[in-house]
Amino acid sequence: MSAVKLEDIARQLGVSISTVSRALSGNGRVGEKTRQRVLAAVQESKYTVNAVARSLRLRDARNIGIIVPDISNSYFAAVIKGAQEVCRQSGYALMVCNSDEDRSFEEEALRTLLEKQASGLILASVGGCAELLGQYAYHDAPIVFIDNIPQGVNAADVVSIDNLAAARELTRAMLARGYREIGMITGPGDQSTGSLRRAGFEQALVDAGLALRPEWVLEGDFRMASGRACMESILRLEERPRAMIIANNYMTYGAINAIRVAGLRIPEDIALAAFDALDETGLITPLITSLNQPAQRIGRRAAEIILSRLAGEERREDEEVVLKPVLFEGGSW
Repeated sequence: MSAVKLEDIARQLGVSISTVSRALSGNGRVGEKTRQRVLAAVQESKYTVNAVARSLRLRDARNIGIIVPDISNSYFAAVIKGAQEVCRQSGYALMVCNSDEDRSFEEEALRTLLEKQASGLILASVGGCAELLGQYAYHDAPIVFIDNIPQGVNAADVVSIDNLAAARELTRAMLARGYREIGMITGPGDQSTGSLRRAGFEQALVDAGLALRPEWVLEGDFRMASGRACMESILRLEERPRAMIIANNYMTYGAINAIRVAGLRIPEDIALAAFDALDETGLITPLITSLNQPAQRIGRRAAEIILSRLAGEERREDEEVVLKPVLFEGGSW
């Protein structure tokens, strides 16, 4: 590269680095007026596209990366399955990475996929790294966020449910069954999935004229052990809730363990409703009432968006696909 960098041209024109990169690559996803502005700025600055960098364009590798927080979780396994179906049909390989709910592991996976020249990225982030994500944009590798949108990302392709509305409706359904003393085990507050589901729960209580009991709302980390620990803490209270909303499947399984160890019954002593706790084996009794995300559809749509971006199809700059969850009524409430 010459001394002038893409960042310099982007700053000069007031556009994103990825817009400059797309204008230079000619993939058809930049308006003609913007393209001409970029080309004029490039010519004026005597910027030349490095031949080696161009030869390493990530789109040529025909690999799509996906990073999920827990590959053993049935929800993320289904997302991966959906994405793999689309990739296989289009001649792309899907490279799967597990961050284990750890930001440092997520950054490691992001670096690995960059080194492997992933053409695009599906990311269920637990924190993300702006610098590394910027490198994907620099190489014009499309990113689709699922499940959680990292802080600082204001414009992006996203496939998800409306987590706030979903938690509000699940809580309202619990209220409609006559429960008034309701607690919640939330996900991490610094992840959008955790914070939005908590906000929806609180909004439903406020709408019903009920006061929030802070001691009944504890934050977990989406893992089974945290669900068990949070539930144990709530059960030790002198006055405990009559029902619980739990923000994911693994924390629900941990909570169920704590309830049973305490000698309590579901729903007779404490009722439960959760996200994504669909037991297809039928071994959990009673079956858990669960609001389930369409996991395979999420994976498929995320992969389809990436492939359409790579093909240079005309799409909105930032696409947000909001899918509807499905309520499974079990016997836990």
